[in-house]
Formats: sequence, C-alpha cells, structure tokens
Amino acid sequence: MIMNEEESTPEPETVECESEQPSADSEGDEASSPSVEETLRAELAEALEARQRALADFQNFQRRSLENEKRATASGRMDVIRPLLGVLDQVDLALSQDPDAVSIEAMFSGVQLVRDEMCRVLDGQGVVAIDPEPGTEFDAHHHQAVVHESSSDIAEGCIIRRLQIGWVHGDMVLRPAVVAVSSGADSESD
Repeated sequence: MIMNEEESTPEPETVECESEQPSADSEGDEASSPSVEETLRAELAEALEARQRALADFQNFQRRSLENEKRATASGRMDVIRPLLGVLDQVDLALSQDPDAVSIEAMFSGVQLVRDEMCRVLDGQGVVAIDPEPGTEFDAHHHQAVVHESSSDIAEGCIIRRLQIGWVHGDMVLRPAVVAVSSGADSESD
C-alpha cells in the first residue's frame, strides 16, 4: 500500500543539544576540558585562597594600626614631657644654691618663677586653671564643695573662697576647683 504524503505520520522533531548528545569529536575534547565538579573545586580553592589573603591583610592592618596608635601615644607624651624638663631644670637650679647664701625673698621669687614656668607649660598643652572668684555661683561640673559656711556677704550657693585651683583641658575637667560654699546668712535665734 502506498501512502500519500498527507497520510503519513510525521516523525517527531529532534532537537540536538550539544551538551546532551556528544558527537564523536566532542568525546575526545571532554577528556581535556574540566568537568563541572572540577571547575567548582577550582573556584572554591580560589575563593578560599582569596579569603585567606583578605584575613592576612586585615590582621596586618590591625597590627599596623596598633603600632601607629602606640607611636602616636608616645609622641604625645614626649610633647608634654619635653617642656616639663625645663621646669625640672629650674627646680634643680634652685636646689643647687647655697642655703646660707639665699634669702627667703630670693627663694620665694625662685618658687614663683618655677610656678610661672609650669603654668606656661600647661597653657601650651591647652590646660586652663579653674580659679573661681568669691561670689561666683557654685558649678558642680567645675567645683567641688568641701565646706559649707554661713556668710552674710555671699549669697547662698555661691563660692566664699577657693581652697585649691582646678584644671580643665577643653571640655574635660582634669580636677575640679576645691571651694568653700556659702550656706547663706547665719540665722540668729534668741
């Protein structure tokens, strides 16, 4: 029996995929090209190596940062210590004088010079004295009250006198000024 072209059943179309159906030529290439597993292993090895390099770089960065911080701290200390050496030289000069040949006035003058030099050094470092005048309102951030006294001249809560100078560097109080504070006029009871 002869069939027409119309009556014939069509053959299913086949789509060739190069990766699914290797040709005879590609079988030889497959042995030379890496498999997917080998490729993934190589990429994993590269990623692990890059991670190790990044970790080593970060550890080196941390070490260098710590060394730089130590150098900066030492340099800062030297900037403070160098000027203090001049003050120490003045004290040594005063102590080297013959006590029998030095008058009390000369000794007092020498101590004043040393104090002035020390204040100059502190000022050069940005350290400022907290030296409140009598009548100044008490400020707990800059003053430390150790005595409360009655006073008819000074209002309650104000400083009567400074007992010890305080010091501040920028907005950091190094030591508050020690003061006596007025508790107001003494109430007389008869």
